[in-house]
Amino acid sequence: MDTRTTFQQNRYGEQGPVPARRNRLYSLNGEWYFLTREYGVFGPYPDVLTARGELKLYLRRLGIVRSAVS
Repeated sequence: MDTRTTFQQNRYGEQGPVPARRNRLYSLNGEWYFLTREYGVFGPYPDVLTARGELKLYLRRLGIVRSAVS
């Protein structure tokens, strides 16, 4: 069983050393934001659920994440 966190593991298709990763979501003064490599900071959002939903939408638009199949 692999006990490394998701930040410490290679993603599908990656090889070699695991690159440095960090959490995209963060809170500042009670408001939530997310970071992207391409365009910087998005937010503020009123809560973590809204910020997480907007991050998923952003990733879907970039084609990084596909929408869930029902």
